[in-house]
Amino acid sequence: MSALAQPKSPAGWEESGEGGPAPAAAAVAAAAAAAAPSGEVDAAATTATAAAAAASCTLVAKWQGSTIELPVLPRSTTIGEVKEILCEKTRVLAKRQKLVGLSVGGRPAADDCPLERIRLKTPHRFILMGTPEAEIFVDPGEKEDLPEVFDDFDLDVSHASEAWRQAIENSDNLAKFTEKTELHFMNPPRDGKALLVLDLDHTLLDFTTRETASPEQMKRPHMDSFLTTVYEHYDLAIWSQTSWRWLELKLTELGFLNNPNFRICTVLDKTSMFGVTSTKKDGEQRRHQVKPLKIIWDKYPRWHASNTLHVDDLSRNFALNPKNGVKVKAFRRKSDGRLPTDDDELMLLARYLVLVAKRDGREGKGWDGLDHMDWKSELKRLG
Repeated sequence: MSALAQPKSPAGWEESGEGGPAPAAAAVAAAAAAAAPSGEVDAAATTATAAAAAASCTLVAKWQGSTIELPVLPRSTTIGEVKEILCEKTRVLAKRQKLVGLSVGGRPAADDCPLERIRLKTPHRFILMGTPEAEIFVDPGEKEDLPEVFDDFDLDVSHASEAWRQAIENSDNLAKFTEKTELHFMNPPRDGKALLVLDLDHTLLDFTTRETASPEQMKRPHMDSFLTTVYEHYDLAIWSQTSWRWLELKLTELGFLNNPNFRICTVLDKTSMFGVTSTKKDGEQRRHQVKPLKIIWDKYPRWHASNTLHVDDLSRNFALNPKNGVKVKAFRRKSDGRLPTDDDELMLLARYLVLVAKRDGREGKGWDGLDHMDWKSELKRLG
C-alpha cells in the first residue's frame, strides 16, 4: 500500500462532519470504558466498538469477474487514495479507473472526495472498470507527465554549448541532485566490465499505440541478439524518460528482467533526469531534461568517463556527457504496425561496441581518439 493510502492514527482524526459520526468518538468511548465501574464495562465496550465501526468502512470491488476486498479504511480516506490501493492490487492506473457505485449526488465522486461524504453500506460493494497497464501499450510521447518533445536536430550539444557551460556553473545543483538520487541493482556489476547505458523508447523499442501489436512487434530488429552480444563485454543499464511504473510493466512484459542470455544491472527512470538549458542553432535557448552519467559515476566509481557509453536516439540527452554519447537513428514502426525490414542499426552497433570493448585492452589504446557520435565512420575505420 502506498504511503498515501495508509490509515491514519485514530488519535489524529478530526471531526468528520457530513456523512457520519466523528471518528474521535471511538477514542472517547474507549476511554470511558476504561474508567467505568465493572458493571458498565460491557456497555462501554459495546459503545466503543460501535463508534469504531462507524468511523471506518469496508469496500468490496468487483472487477473482471473477481472480487477485491479492500482493507478497513477510515472514512477520511479519499477516492484518490482508494484508487491507489486498487492500482496496487490490479495494476489499473488511477487515471484509467472508473468506480461505479461510489457517487455523491448522483455523480461519480471526485478524487479528493472523502468516503465520509458518500452514503455507504456495510460492506459497500461497487464496480471497478479499467484495463491493467500491462495490457495497454502506450506511446511514451502521449504520456501527460513526460518532458516536452521538440526537434532534437536543432540543438547544439557540443562541448562549447550553453548546456555544457551551465552544467559547470550549476555543479552544486547537480551534486545535490546526484546525492538524493538512489540507484538499485537488479543484478550485481561484474568485475572488469564497462558500462553500457541504453535508452528504450525509439532506441530499442517502439511503443506506439496499436492495440493489435504484440510485444515482439515492439522490438527493434536484432534487439535480442544485440543485447546478448554486448552483454559479454558490458554491464547493462536501462535509462528511460518515462515513469518507473510504466518501465516495470514493459520490461516485464518483454522479458528484459528474466532473460537467460543477458542481465540488466540497474534501471533509471525520468526522476533521475536533470534539467539544463541548451542553445538551438538559431540561438534560442530551450530548457529540457538530460541523463547525467555523473549520477552513476559518483555512486559507483568502478564506472567513469573512460569506460561508459550511452546509447540514445536523442542527442540532447548527451548534453552533459557528449564524449560518451552514441547517437542512433530513431526506430519507428510502419504506419500499419509492421517492422521495417531494412533496419540494421543494432546489428551494426553491436559490431562497433564489441570492437570498442576489445580495444580497451589492446595495446593500451583504450577509447581515446574515438568519436562515438560518429560511430558508423569509426566502425568502417576499425573494422
